Amino acid sequence: MEQEPLQHADKWAAQTFGAAELGDPRRTDRLIKIANALAENPSASLPHALETWGETQGGYRFLSNPAYGYEDLLLPHWSQTYHAATQCSRTFLLADTTEFDFTTHNALKGRGPVGNSREDIGFSLHTVLAMDPQTQAILGCMMLSPFIRQLAPIGETRVGAQKAGAGIACLGRECAADWAGARASPMDLCE
Repeated sequence: MEQEPLQHADKWAAQTFGAAELGDPRRTDRLIKIANALAENPSASLPHALETWGETQGGYRFLSNPAYGYEDLLLPHWSQTYHAATQCSRTFLLADTTEFDFTTHNALKGRGPVGNSREDIGFSLHTVLAMDPQTQAILGCMMLSPFIRQLAPIGETRVGAQKAGAGIACLGRECAADWAGARASPMDLCE
């Protein structure tokens, strides 16, 4: 599916990621450059979005740098999205979990079961987007949470698993302290 590029991708990238604190201003500059290239060509792979092989290698080095994680890269965007969501009288939070199947990539570490098979391996990504229901505009990404699903122990029943999961706290209650002083409450945003 082809996606339209942003009208001013360079301005969007600088505004969205310019506040990223990655330990060196050159890293933030690289993040802005990568974000701009991907915004200009959102359906392209990294090698196709970046102009040269050197920039592509630099992009891959940047994305695999152990000095920071994806959370550090996305924190400025998450903050802006959170702020925009609290300015709306209501905000829809649209959630989806996508499974990435890397069964054929044996060298890739950190994989677990995906789908209903014990043979298919990869990881899952839970994404939450914020949307203004009045304008139907996507405000941005509120959360990304990659995870590796664990297989149920052999013989465990669905009822046993449900009892074990009953203690998991609701996201709204868990994050209530983060919403202190915000115009909207978690329930307002989730309704």
